[in-house]
Amino acid sequence: MHLSILALFITSVSASVLPKCQATPSPICIQIATSITGNVYYNPGVSNLTTTNPFSQAISHWMSSSSQTPLCVVEANNAKDISAAIKIIGSTKTPFAVKSAGYTSNPGFSSTTGVHISLEKFKMVILAEDKRTVEIGLGNSFTAVYQALNGTGVNVLGARADGPGTGGVTLSCGYSWYTNQYGLGCDTVISYEVVLPDGKIVTASNSSEPDLFFALKGGLNRFGIVTKIVFKTVPQPGKIYGGVQFFDPAAVPAILKATEDFHLNSRDPKASVVLTLGGGSLPGVTLLSFYDGEARPKDFDVFNGIIPTFSTLATQDYSEMIGGTLTSLQAGNRGSFASISTTTLTKTFMEAVVNETQYWTQFTVTRRGGLLQYDVEPFHAYGKYATDSAYPHRDSPLPLNIYFAWSAETDDAFWNDAIQKSLAQLKGVAREEGILTEGSMYPGYAYGTATGDQLYGATNAARLRCIREKYDPDDAMLLAGGFSI
Repeated sequence: MHLSILALFITSVSASVLPKCQATPSPICIQIATSITGNVYYNPGVSNLTTTNPFSQAISHWMSSSSQTPLCVVEANNAKDISAAIKIIGSTKTPFAVKSAGYTSNPGFSSTTGVHISLEKFKMVILAEDKRTVEIGLGNSFTAVYQALNGTGVNVLGARADGPGTGGVTLSCGYSWYTNQYGLGCDTVISYEVVLPDGKIVTASNSSEPDLFFALKGGLNRFGIVTKIVFKTVPQPGKIYGGVQFFDPAAVPAILKATEDFHLNSRDPKASVVLTLGGGSLPGVTLLSFYDGEARPKDFDVFNGIIPTFSTLATQDYSEMIGGTLTSLQAGNRGSFASISTTTLTKTFMEAVVNETQYWTQFTVTRRGGLLQYDVEPFHAYGKYATDSAYPHRDSPLPLNIYFAWSAETDDAFWNDAIQKSLAQLKGVAREEGILTEGSMYPGYAYGTATGDQLYGATNAARLRCIREKYDPDDAMLLAGGFSI
């Protein structure tokens, strides 16, 4: 969901040359600029030069509320550049951030008022000769990765919508259209290249830095800066069947029943759906459907007879389906995510979700709200594929993603409070239904105040704290925003 902006004509600064007309830049940025082979860019607001500068593009996020204005943008060419930068950042205790594609909803998690590290140059997609593995740079969106792999006969586990980056998705662990068949994205990772807080560049895998390997499977940005990941590939020999459908609010009861039937009775792991219950400016239902094969599967028959107002369901290339998820239409809003997980789905719980869309819709006019969306994800028992990971998922938790979007900064407090109240309401319903998952919350959807115990459970959180102390004794990574483990 990459924020689209017009090309901006702003100031460019190389790593070795500072513009003569620029206001005095930060000494930290100057020091980094003279230590790397890449570029350092400054805010065009402090310069009267007219050459092109990627500063604004580098700091932009899918949600505008996630962006901040840094001292400078460091566009590293390679891991050695990041090593040089992080050593300077750590020694000077300068706040910093690392951005992959910019889809986090939590302000400060991939943005900063200090030094902003861009992974724009890390866009390699290198398929092994035997096609069993692929090396992917964390400057890529998964959309770009799917396009690069199109026609090769293989694919990777990654984002289910257009735009999210390889960094945020995989370091959260990563739900995928292939989750029913292979688990989460982190379960298919062979290794990570990591720049540690002290500047050392290491490979984390089962056999090298195994504690770090565990921590990066859901632990996000608390242990170092990941620059590239080697994934196991999965077969993708031809086209797939899938797409997006919109239904008006009158179809909600029928869709809820069909989704419950699908969840309880689907046996084909190649079939997967995501149900989005909407309020605000887009009331009704959005259904994303995927089948890892060219023909519509029998498991989708539960949705027959429910007539959509719009549909892109077709046999098509995987990358074409992802590109058609229309997430770019939502770019530029202020917004937030929040999440809980459940052990299963019940009619009562899903009806409670619908009630939440209706309740909060009443405030969208006076509080300039836009989209109110609740994503219901009825996976199969994917936990049988789980590896030893920071994010516990052997019990196949079902994440619910809540997404509120609004337009005015003056309404930030209202909608952030609203999403937490909605989360608490649904948590109460899930607890009453006996389906609430305690000690496991998907980091990719979680609200920024979620604790380590809530995200990872007490045991994993304690283990992660020990690992962080081992790899970051001077707390350099705490200079970046992120979850408090």
